[in-house]
Amino acid sequence: MGNCFSGDGRGGRPVGGAAAAAAGGVGLKSGADGAVDLFLKSRCLRSPYTQIELSLSATDLCDQDVLSKSDSLAIVYAKQKDGKLEELGRTEVILNSANPVWTQKIIINYQFEVLQHLVFQVYDVESVFHNVPAKMLKLEEQQLLGEASTLLSEVATTPTRSLTLNLDRERKQ
Repeated sequence: MGNCFSGDGRGGRPVGGAAAAAAGGVGLKSGADGAVDLFLKSRCLRSPYTQIELSLSATDLCDQDVLSKSDSLAIVYAKQKDGKLEELGRTEVILNSANPVWTQKIIINYQFEVLQHLVFQVYDVESVFHNVPAKMLKLEEQQLLGEASTLLSEVATTPTRSLTLNLDRERKQ
């Protein structure tokens, strides 16, 4: 048993606690992923994930607005084992478009050999909320245009790294 040493090739510096701080966090990521990375490395494990950047777009969204096209927002969720949805990210609102191409990317940790269920929801944002940042929008005040779901592995393993899903008008439970 004893100390775990990183594979940094610099004499086996211990990873974790004050030693990692003194070593400047060699080879560690910052933020939430850094905490996971530190935890795994402290137990001599490598991170079993890679980051994937999702770009989202939609075509032929239904018009919910009377005088214009929908003002759409997309949200990506991870479906937990208990069925609850954990928000992973949301796009910006695209005004007056039936074919939005969102520029906001959604970054997801793709865990190898783990089934990661993703749920995509697209909303029409009411015009009174156009000046509200997308992250602050209350979804119960917006109109759901549709929902689709897939496994992250289906996206990651397609040769084109692209997947087309059909939006269902009803929420899946």
